[in-house]
Amino acid sequence: MTSAIHSMNTKVWGMLILLSILWGGSFFFVGVAVYDLPPLTIVTLRVGIAAFTLWGIALMLGLRPPKSIKVWGHS
Repeated sequence: MTSAIHSMNTKVWGMLILLSILWGGSFFFVGVAVYDLPPLTIVTLRVGIAAFTLWGIALMLGLRPPKSIKVWGHS
């Protein structure tokens, strides 16, 4: 059996820190927002912002949504 020792380089540490900030920030802002907004509003805003961001990234990468209605209706 071989054991591989993996060391974390600067790029991996940076990605881990970025993930921690994004994930932790999400919980922090939901905790703050829940005092002023109802939960359904918070969920709607989070999903809307995520959808808008993902559509923007997909379009920047040159991905286009399918034009066939059959593709959209297929599940």
